Amino acid sequence: MAENFTFQRTSGSSTPSRREMWLQFRDDESLRQDHQITDHEMALLERTALLGDFHSVDDLLFVLKTMRSGGSPTSLNAPLAAG
Repeated sequence: MAENFTFQRTSGSSTPSRREMWLQFRDDESLRQDHQITDHEMALLERTALLGDFHSVDDLLFVLKTMRSGGSPTSLNAPLAAG
């Protein structure tokens, strides 16, 4: 499922920083509820998000899906559970 999520820029440049994108993702309660993201998963995603390069919510949801599946290649095609 693709998310229609736009990162908003809070300062001068038109491209939000990785930190700004993470904060918007982290604070989106409806997204967390829709995907039933636990506090533990958010902590793991935060470490990943601040270390790696991502450009959209889909990138972070892919990481979440991979964490949940244990990295099994066959389970990567399964959709995330929506609450």
